[in-house]
Amino acid sequence: MSPKRNSLVKLVVIIKRKKGMSFEEFDKYWKEVHSPLVCGLPIFKEKIVKYNQVHLDLQRQQKSGVENGIPVCNDYDGFCELYAKSYQDLMDFFGSDIYKNIVGPDEAKFAERDECKTLFVYDEVHLDADDPSI
Repeated sequence: MSPKRNSLVKLVVIIKRKKGMSFEEFDKYWKEVHSPLVCGLPIFKEKIVKYNQVHLDLQRQQKSGVENGIPVCNDYDGFCELYAKSYQDLMDFFGSDIYKNIVGPDEAKFAERDECKTLFVYDEVHLDADDPSI
């Protein structure tokens, strides 16, 4: 059994909410306004094959640090994962007028864009209970 590596290009964006915005406001806007906006754009559907929002569970986050001494990261408020067939597809989306004129300005409504971080990563699965071949 050996690990499986996903062939898709993956970009992770670590998000810091806009100053003065509560976590609840941030989380709701990101989920209920931003996601439908970007997922409805033809270029997003054309260039991005999978989009995940990873929402922070504040209650468990705070509890884990107190109960178990697990070091928690409180510097960011969530992250998203964008998967594309190629690096160029991601660059085409982020370089598009649609991103510059619609998506970027919407991100500025809920995120401190200058404080967000991006990582190009790949998934290498070493254990998957649903796939015994790993």
